[in-house]
Amino acid sequence: MTTDAEAYLRKARENLASAEADLSAGRLNSAASRAYYAAFQAAVAALIERGISPRGESWDHKFVISEFSGKLIRRRRVVSGRLTGTLDVLLQRRLRADYRPAALGRREASDSSRKATEFVQQLEIRLKERRPA
Repeated sequence: MTTDAEAYLRKARENLASAEADLSAGRLNSAASRAYYAAFQAAVAALIERGISPRGESWDHKFVISEFSGKLIRRRRVVSGRLTGTLDVLLQRRLRADYRPAALGRREASDSSRKATEFVQQLEIRLKERRPA
């Protein structure tokens, strides 16, 4: 695995830990936000490993979601179709958590953390399978 992909996976794991801590402490909006970023950074790692990168240096959210779903799930079938839509759901919850006055409920925050954990774990498995022997 490339150094950049490993760095993004470390960030993903760090954000998962933050999401769980925030959830346990009742910081539900923060938990949902961190859950999204965990999945987002894992998706970036997967794209890097497949040689997919943005034109500039910035990993735009729309680019990552589009390329991940289009190329790694639908076209190349590198990642399970079960993950289709996960980034979209987590992003919508993050946007509500960060930019709307109403707080997310425990059920949505908990579900976001669970989805992000599954997403990151699935991508870690796929990325480890690609490591040279």
